[in-house]
Amino acid sequence: MERLRIMDNHLFITHCNLTLNSYPDLYSGEPSWMEYRLNLFEEYTLKSFISQTDQDFYLFMFCHTHTPKPYKEKLLNLEKKYKFLTLIWDQTHFTGHGGNVPSFYNSIKETYLKVRKNTSNEVICTRVGTDDMVEIRYNEIIKSLVIQNPVLSIAKGIYWDVETNKFLDSTFPNGPFISVKSTLTDFKGDLREISHSQILEKTKGTAIMNDIPLWIQTCSGTNVWNSLEKMPGRPVEIDREYLKQYFGYGK
Repeated sequence: MERLRIMDNHLFITHCNLTLNSYPDLYSGEPSWMEYRLNLFEEYTLKSFISQTDQDFYLFMFCHTHTPKPYKEKLLNLEKKYKFLTLIWDQTHFTGHGGNVPSFYNSIKETYLKVRKNTSNEVICTRVGTDDMVEIRYNEIIKSLVIQNPVLSIAKGIYWDVETNKFLDSTFPNGPFISVKSTLTDFKGDLREISHSQILEKTKGTAIMNDIPLWIQTCSGTNVWNSLEKMPGRPVEIDREYLKQYFGYGK
């Protein structure tokens, strides 16, 4: 039997240039929202993934089929640079804000079957944002935890306002850092159709009350969904060496 922790059956699922009425024009301004977001993704998110102690995972990112050429070229270059990153060009179905759920899951499953190197029926899907960071052992830890907890949330993490360099130490049991273990024959994806605030109750999932922060959610002036003052937690001082050692920042 294959050992779970050394298998590439863990998929991190995110999306890039979602178009919503509440978003500003994604491609206008200096810098544009899209340019700023891609810089966050490369400087923060990807650095935490490249630093993972267990490199057997995939990061699937849904991107709009009609992404303007300069940004599409940037995304394709990132995909070439980071072997774990796979772009899915669609954005015409469900990605967390309404749409066709089966189509969304089929895209994930079909892409995974093309790239995987294992033969296991089990697959893990984890939600992550393009401005989030995960602790360097995150992949390894999730693979271990889902053995007994097929639907889980990771409670403890950090909110970081990257413009003011202020931090909150947070414990958020119903937060967005959700992982789901299912099978290829009964594929549940990351249960994106259920809000993170309700998923544990509806699935009888488990909130993992970890002692150390395992995620960072960055906040900035361009983030239309959150700001530091809206987030749960207490102010805390964190130095750059800690961020580099445990989240790969600045590497």
